[in-house]
Amino acid sequence: MKKLFLMIAAAAMAACAPKSVEVTVTNPTDGERTNETIEVAWSTVAEKLNGATATQLVVTNAEGEEIPSQVIYAGCEEPQALIFQVDVAPNATAQYSVKCGTPAAYPAKAFGRIVPERYDDYAWENNLVAYRLYGPALETSPEKLITPGIDVWVKCTEKLVIDEWYAKGDYHHNYGDGMDCYKVGRTLGGGASVPMMNGKFYPMEHNYATAKTLDNGPIRTSVELNYVAWDVDGTPVSLVKRITLDANNRFNKMENTYTGPFEQLPIAAGFVRHEVKQTAQGEGWLAMVEVVSDSKQPEVDGDIYQAVIAENAEMHAELLGHSLAVIPVISGVTMTYYNASGWSEGGVESMEAWIEAVKAQQEKIANPLIVSAK
Repeated sequence: MKKLFLMIAAAAMAACAPKSVEVTVTNPTDGERTNETIEVAWSTVAEKLNGATATQLVVTNAEGEEIPSQVIYAGCEEPQALIFQVDVAPNATAQYSVKCGTPAAYPAKAFGRIVPERYDDYAWENNLVAYRLYGPALETSPEKLITPGIDVWVKCTEKLVIDEWYAKGDYHHNYGDGMDCYKVGRTLGGGASVPMMNGKFYPMEHNYATAKTLDNGPIRTSVELNYVAWDVDGTPVSLVKRITLDANNRFNKMENTYTGPFEQLPIAAGFVRHEVKQTAQGEGWLAMVEVVSDSKQPEVDGDIYQAVIAENAEMHAELLGHSLAVIPVISGVTMTYYNASGWSEGGVESMEAWIEAVKAQQEKIANPLIVSAK
């Protein structure tokens, strides 16, 4: 009889369990927030939604329409969060529901991978931008390039291009969807960071040692890269770099953790300057537009835009051939900044528009959407 009672009680509790998690998103700013990623902790989903699994969740908006979602693992074995993108009017709220169910097959808008067929490049992209970093095989290739720099690939299509371009092996020419027309060399390229002391950079002595994709679409791609210790003015320093890129956003979130026997170390994050047309800066941000730097016909291939957002940083519009945000870091404490790129042939119309986009992103970072789930 006691066993039967417990079974009935358990069934009753299951029947009374919430059939959905209701998510309220509040926009605390005067600006429109569109296609912006929010996170709901997995512990909240699991607690409030009986039977929730990572592969059986459906998110709907206030009109009952299903929208793409993604369960985030962040490199862990167990789910860490549920993410989806929202639209919220200025100083308003929006409602979303999370239910158990079989989600639709969403087209990926974010992707990254190691590219062993091209000397261990690590390439990542979303529907707006694409980038790559250089791996260990490149050190012994005919090119023998060791650099911390980030390569910028420009796009004028929302489709993902990494696999197609590598397969084609001819991405320095624009066949209608973009190209690699950016020169990196032994520089920071488009948004990397290195220690800077005594008026000079101390770049890594090797390309990344290991790379692990943490999450991979349809909304977010993220990677963790490890750099072995190198000499920084007599001090061994190592680096763990996490890069996160969400769909519909030109800005990478860069989380760099420098570790070594130092109390504080100045880190310079930014972008190299080529044939610069204009530079602008404000409190916590830098922006630039320049002629494409690796093109046989720059008059046709247009201009590349760059930006860095870094709060509490010392900004230098021009220093050591770069535009830099210099940030003092403590050993083992993560430094976070954001970098972005754009193209005159791929959605960025002018420097004025680019500056407005940078300022808008800075406001979003400073004033995140407020998420509550019940």
